[in-house]
Amino acid sequence: MSNSVWVPGWIRPLLEGPAVAAGRTLFLSDLHWGTGPDARDRLESMKALLRGLPGAIDDLVFGGDTFEFWWEWRRAVPSAHWEFLHEVRKVSDAGVKVRFVAGNHDFAIGPELAKICQAEVHPDGWLLEIAGRRWLAMHGDATAPSERMDRMVRRVLRSGLAQGLWHALHPDIALPMALGVGAGSKRIEPGPAASTVELEPMSRSWMREFGLSGVVHGHSHRPLLTEGPEGTYINNGDWVAMRTCVWLAPDKPPRLVDRTREGFPWLSNT
Repeated sequence: MSNSVWVPGWIRPLLEGPAVAAGRTLFLSDLHWGTGPDARDRLESMKALLRGLPGAIDDLVFGGDTFEFWWEWRRAVPSAHWEFLHEVRKVSDAGVKVRFVAGNHDFAIGPELAKICQAEVHPDGWLLEIAGRRWLAMHGDATAPSERMDRMVRRVLRSGLAQGLWHALHPDIALPMALGVGAGSKRIEPGPAASTVELEPMSRSWMREFGLSGVVHGHSHRPLLTEGPEGTYINNGDWVAMRTCVWLAPDKPPRLVDRTREGFPWLSNT
């Protein structure tokens, strides 16, 4: 492959590496558990979704910012998420393959989350092969060419030094601090970043260059599905202001599903 197409350093190995075999796949991103005034309502709607997945899908991908903040201390796990984690574990135990992608809020997901949910965790994304079609599933943060500052922040937050310093903080101090920073960033820059407009053309260049059938991502909280000669571009939206997700089935066109209006299409033959 040529180097003429813009690809962040952590994405290129996914695009050039082997794909992971997948079947009927549901992609969910930007749940942001741990924040929001309607957290209980959002959780109950998610539990209803998860309980209908066994037998109806094969693969479940959480595409980043599943949590408003996540950290794995050696002997502590954020207790506020146990109800959600329990539901995900039941889905995994029922035979659905569960995968997590790290986002810019939950960048520290790792082996503890994988163990709790009997899931696979990848910090950067997944290249999935569904019925011979290759799909890139990622979070989407810091990927646009203009997001230089975001890439610098990403490197700092994921560095060994930063994570070592954070480990030194007691959870009762670290978690409120992290949630406060996240809330502050929303006040400074509400809504999707201006660089959102770069993501579709960038993704389509990857489809052409690497033979992808489509790219699916989250991060900007703006649901969108477009078809083009290169393939399918999908922005998942979120589970905060909306209840949107992406349904990829081997024998059906890809769908951006508004759960509040369409219910659970993967439970039917339509």
